[in-house]
Parts: sequence; C-alpha cells; structure tokens
Amino acid sequence: MRTTTTALMVAAGLLAASTAHAQEVEVYGQAHLAFSYLDDGADYSAANLSSNGSRIGFRVGHDFTPAVRGMVQIEGQVNFDNNGAERFTSRNSFAGLQGDWGLLRAGRFDTPNKILRTRTDLFGNQVGDSRNVIRGNYDGNQGFDERFRKGVAYRTPTVSGFFADAHYSVETAEDTNSVDGNENDAWSASITYRQGPVYAAVSHEQWNYSDAMAGGSRVYPQERDVTRAAAYVDIASFRITGLAQTASDPDDNAYGGGVRYTVVPDVHLKAQYYLLDADDSDYDADLVAVGVDYQYADNLGFYANYSQIDNEAAQNRQPWVQASTLDRTSAVGETASAFAVGTVYKF
Repeated sequence: MRTTTTALMVAAGLLAASTAHAQEVEVYGQAHLAFSYLDDGADYSAANLSSNGSRIGFRVGHDFTPAVRGMVQIEGQVNFDNNGAERFTSRNSFAGLQGDWGLLRAGRFDTPNKILRTRTDLFGNQVGDSRNVIRGNYDGNQGFDERFRKGVAYRTPTVSGFFADAHYSVETAEDTNSVDGNENDAWSASITYRQGPVYAAVSHEQWNYSDAMAGGSRVYPQERDVTRAAAYVDIASFRITGLAQTASDPDDNAYGGGVRYTVVPDVHLKAQYYLLDADDSDYDADLVAVGVDYQYADNLGFYANYSQIDNEAAQNRQPWVQASTLDRTSAVGETASAFAVGTVYKF
C-alpha cells in the first residue's frame, strides 16, 4: 500500500509539473461581412458585399520558467468575397518572450503609432473608419497605420498605469535583403497611460528611404514622420475619443474625435468626425460617420453605419476603403458617401 501511495504521489507531482509547463494552443479569428451601398459623388453608385478585416490566427504560449513565457502568433487575412489571395502571415505574426522585465517580439505586427488609432476609432474596420482621411497615403505619399515587416519591438512593464513601446524595422521597402546600411528602415515609439476609464498615449513614427520617391510630377523626400496623440475617457454611459497628428513632407495635420453612447448594455449609438488639413489645401478632406452597434452575444455583433467624406478639388478619399476589400474610385473633388450593415462573428 505504501509503494502504491508513493507511486501515485510521484505521478501526481509529475502531472502537475507537466501541466504547469504545458503548451497552450489557441485558434482564433473573426468573420466580418458588410453589405453596403456606395456613391462616389460622380459616376459610380452600386450595392456591394465586402469582407472587412476578417482573419484567422493561431497562438501558442509556453511557460519555460515561472519568469519567462514564450509565444508565437500567426495571423492571416481572410477575404470571404474571394477578392485576391492573401499571405497566411499578412496580419500580426510574431515570436516573442514575456516576463516581469517586459515583452520582446519579432516579426510583422502593428506599430505603436498604429495602435493609438485602433484604441480611439469608433468605426474601425467599418464604413467611416478614420484611416480613410488620417492615414495620409494620398498622391503617392507614404501612409501611416501600416504594420512593420522585419520588425523587433519591446514593451516595458506597466508602472502606475504607464508603459512604453519601441519598434524598429530593418527594412520596409524590400522583401529580400535589407539595402546597404539599412537606409530603408523605420521606427515607431509611444508612451501610454491606461487605467480604469482613461486611456491616453503619444507616439512618433519615422520612415526612411534610400532614394527619393517619384510620384507623378512630384519628388518626395527620403524621410517621412508623424507625431500622434490620442485619448478616450468613459463617463457614465459615454465614451469620448480624440486623436490629433502632425506629419512632415508633406506637412499635413489631421485630427478629430467621436462619442459613443450606451443606450442599453447591448446597444450603442456612435458618431465621429475627422479632418485632413493637408499641406496643399486642394487635398483637404473631412469625414463624418454615424452608426449603431448591437451586441447580440459576446462574440456576435451587428451594426448599421452611414458615412461621407467631403473632398477638396484634388482629393479622392472615400469612406469605405480602409480595412475592406472594396477599392477607391477615381472621383476627385466630390462628396463620397456610403451606407452599410454588417455583422462581426469572433471566435
């Protein structure tokens, strides 16, 4: 009996040790489909079906020691309307280590600057997404809200609600070897405060190029950077958001904000406004969006949105392009509008 008891105790101990160091594997993702009616204000108007930021991913976590956890994430775009092929690692894909000392990752994933926008955009991945005017990727400009490829990032531990992020890409312009001297590199960094109902952050991001970029009759510089500040606060049934940024070469400014009101726990009304104040005023644009969200279950939601963008003489922004399989039309200087109903199923 003593031998049997001892064997059981040893087996239980081995099982507990094995469980403590067990590898965790998670399959996750979301299906986001939207039916929309689009009008570019000129010669195009039609009903459309789009896949908006739909994805599938795999996460693996392993505690090597009580102080060091390893992780791998592989995430790819899924286009339910079969609009083109996507790489399986086209979204946030990385390997990393985490401990009391912070988080270290390498791969392809969101920059600190991009994350500020995701935290404060009330229409992210939907008609009315603020990137349609603040991304700055018009007339051949380097746009922001991109993922760094070939990047290494470090996040500090959180102290009294504050933490910092630093992200460096050795090469942004090529899929092969980095150019000599890493002249096509980029970096992004932020400081964030997040505690209770308050979020606030400031970031700076810079892209470098080995040669000046040609865009039509214009020649762009060998560097473009952006400084961005964003915040939200929850007060009773309201969330109030805001974001402002300033970019160089061309010297654009963009800013805006929104409000979301919880009618009942599962129903939210929302609205936001964003303005692109371009270096050349002919490229100005402003976006207005209103909508309603209905959270039917923890992992299933529905929404209905209306949005429009008023473009100046040389601009052709439309409110349906970002994070969608829908494309931009060539209409310039028009007011483009869209109405959409959509569903988001997360798993």
